Amino acid sequence: MDHPSTITRNHHSISSRAFPEPATNPPMPFITITASSLPWTIKVYASNRAFVTFEDVVDSVYRTLRTNITQSEFNSFPSASDQRRASRAYEQRYRRQRNGRLYEEEKRSGMKRVDFLMGHTRFLGISSSGRRPDEWHLNVT
Repeated sequence: MDHPSTITRNHHSISSRAFPEPATNPPMPFITITASSLPWTIKVYASNRAFVTFEDVVDSVYRTLRTNITQSEFNSFPSASDQRRASRAYEQRYRRQRNGRLYEEEKRSGMKRVDFLMGHTRFLGISSSGRRPDEWHLNVT
């Protein structure tokens, strides 16, 4: 996933007025976000202490997915095929860097949680899990 400042909708920048808006309806002070391809839960806390905002969601997802993975997390993939797909996603992630310094930095930093998405990194939003009001699902393509 690219830095949250690059988010667009229909190839237009998202208005800065959207970022402080509630991320859920009704507004909630805390939510968890899951994705079928991620073995982690993304915890999102309200930075304004009242309700989780769109900015809170985007920042939490970004920070969580930019975290390096451990060897045991890599080994947690269900199959060797999934490990290869995540490794390819890592390679594609650092190879798309056009700046030589950024390329080397990204390559040297190793695999990150975002690589578990196996290239499906376009943020589409979150949707209710249907289980509890504070449980949401990450939608990516």
